[in-house]
Amino acid sequence: MKIDRLIAIIVILLEYEVINARELAEKLEVSRRTIYRDIDTLTFAGLPIFTQQGASGGVGLMKSYKVDKKLFTHQDIQALVTSLKSYKQLFNHKDIVHVLEKLSAIAYDGGTSIPEGKFVVDLSLNQGNESLRSLLSHVETALNEERYLSFDYVDSAGHISSRKIEPYRVVFKESSWYLQGYCVEKMDYRIFKLARMSKLQVLRETFESRNFSPLPMDGMDWMNQDWVEVTIRIDLSVMDKVIERFGEGNVISVEGNTCLATYPIIHNEYGYDTLLKFGDKCEIVGPSEVREGFIDYVGRILAKYEK
Repeated sequence: MKIDRLIAIIVILLEYEVINARELAEKLEVSRRTIYRDIDTLTFAGLPIFTQQGASGGVGLMKSYKVDKKLFTHQDIQALVTSLKSYKQLFNHKDIVHVLEKLSAIAYDGGTSIPEGKFVVDLSLNQGNESLRSLLSHVETALNEERYLSFDYVDSAGHISSRKIEPYRVVFKESSWYLQGYCVEKMDYRIFKLARMSKLQVLRETFESRNFSPLPMDGMDWMNQDWVEVTIRIDLSVMDKVIERFGEGNVISVEGNTCLATYPIIHNEYGYDTLLKFGDKCEIVGPSEVREGFIDYVGRILAKYEK
């Protein structure tokens, strides 16, 4: 997009005393003719751009317009780089590479690349989720251009429905990607899991953005279900799963190699599945109706193999 390229040129001019059109064209992967047109556009917009003739000539910004590099500390730059690298893992956008180069120039005067940070966020997709990259790319287009999305959706009960939505927000939570948007059929805001979508299309039709407020994703409100506080006995080897999800306050006591903990679930098969993830390292202590329901659920699973 032209606006992105113009912003990139401004950032580069802020970092270089003088740079020629050939270097700018190479950095932004466009022709020199395009660079000349962009410089004219920026000049007409009022930026104090000057030209310098000769072998070492080119274009630059008046020093009075430039921002002091000390405005950003190395820690600031590192935080920005960490975020951008995570984003690049998902989309591999070419413009992100250019931004990373510019950040390196700000921090190290155009020389050494920025070293890896001490905290790294790995959002690279595994082989099974490679298809999500295409979905995320389509969703990003719809978000940026305010266009409707249509798709088939399989809900947690296995029901398939066709949806048309206004997309507003993408959320990554607990290893899954979700899309928050306004569902035209339901005439209300909904949350959709990307992995449950199929036949996703970005429609030509655009929408007028609503006054959207991010939907809560604490696992309670957005599911609109009744939750039961279950007491479980688990091996210490999986205690971290309870702490990561609900906090240390849910660990009641530690007894030898096991511990007692509270683990709220929805009293249905969806809730039982969350406990099955612990395998044989977990036992439901109470309430009794949840314990009995879980035993019945596991029995039905075993029955498929006994046949």
